[in-house]
Order: sequence, then structure tokens, then C-alpha cells
Amino acid sequence: MKRSILFLILIFGIKINAQEIKKPFIEATGSSETEIVPDEIYITITLQERQDGKDKLTIEKQEDDLKQNLKEIGIDIVNLSLNTANADFRKIKSFKKDVVTSKSYILKVGNADMVTKVYERLDKINAHDAYISKLNHSKILEFTKENRIKAIKAAKDKVEYLIAAVGNQLGGPIEITETSNSVENNPYGNHYNYRTSNAVQSYGGSMESSESVGDEISFKKIKIKASFLVKYEILNK
Repeated sequence: MKRSILFLILIFGIKINAQEIKKPFIEATGSSETEIVPDEIYITITLQERQDGKDKLTIEKQEDDLKQNLKEIGIDIVNLSLNTANADFRKIKSFKKDVVTSKSYILKVGNADMVTKVYERLDKINAHDAYISKLNHSKILEFTKENRIKAIKAAKDKVEYLIAAVGNQLGGPIEITETSNSVENNPYGNHYNYRTSNAVQSYGGSMESSESVGDEISFKKIKIKASFLVKYEILNK
């Protein structure tokens, strides 16, 4: 009986000691930031019914003019769609009938030069309003993956040269935690308004004449950020 109790005490004591032993480790944070030029630029366009002298310019007439002008600058109309966020449109009641007075669209273009051409055509047809509502890249997922890999490699490189500096060897990873992963692609609502003749607005909020900026619009690049916290075991030589 005494031997059994002693045996259990020894086993229990060994288990406690094993739990209390912690492997020496080193931890560090690695981060990476990648900037890319957007190749998918979304413009929200609003057409509004209005009077042109004695004539009324209906939404249908303005929509036809818009499509024709987009075709003339080489834009496939498949890239123009109804803005589902504004699917109800703005309506007024007239003799018990709903009359559409404004309509909103989303247009996708590929670069800043095309945005400039679109704005010029919007000014030509006196569109009610337009603004850049979204920036994106067709390979954003690939760029995000590559940036995360760069961040975790940066963390590993850091622990490797730090552990070498104190004369030890690096063991295997104990823990890897992704502390951040984000994409900054907010266009901040760059606005164009037909009331400002030949208006071209650059990214960031300043409005410039198309003559003074050489018909160019510039965009802030999309920023992809990632960071990792890694913990590695330290091996004695």
C-alpha cells in the first residue's frame, strides 16, 4: 500500500514538473505594405430630368445620350449597370402615375485616363452628378496573399538575426498570429458636377480645371497591409 502511494506521488510530481518546464522562446513582429495602382474604377453617375429651354430632357433621352457618348470613347456598355443601391429612383406623383425624375448608374473603367474622358463626356451631356465610388484591382486577392507572405517572412528574418546575435540557434515555430490584414481603397467620394464647366477632380478632394491639369486625374494607390507576431523556440548550441 505504501509502495502504491509512493509510486502515485512520484508520477504526479513528474507530471507537475513537466508542465512547469517552459521552452525558451523569442518573438517578433513582421509587417509588409504593398501599393498598387487600381485597374477597376467605379463611377456612380446620376441623371436627372430637367428643362432645356422649352424642352424637357427625359431620363430616357439622357440615358441614350450617355450610352452613345460612352461608345464613342471606346467603353463597352456592358460596363454600365443600374445602381441597385438606388433602385427605387426618385419619383413624383403626376395624375396618379409615377414619373421617374432621376436615375443612378455604376460605370466601371480601367484607368485614370478613361475617367478623364468619361468626365468630359458627362460635362458634354450635362449629367446631374458623378463621383468615384470604389477603387479595386482585378488581382487584389493575389496581391493580398503575396503581401501576407512578405510579412511573415519579415518576422522570421527578424528572429533569425536576433537569435544569431546572442549566439543561439533557432528552433521551430511555437505560435504564429496574424495581427492585421487590411486593404485601403477608399476613394473618399471624388465628385464631379455638371454645374462646374470642364471640371476634373483629382483624388483627395481638390477641384481643378481640365485645362490647368492637362486633362489628367490621379488616384491614390491601393494600400495592402499585413503583420504577423511569431514565436520561435530557442535552441542551445
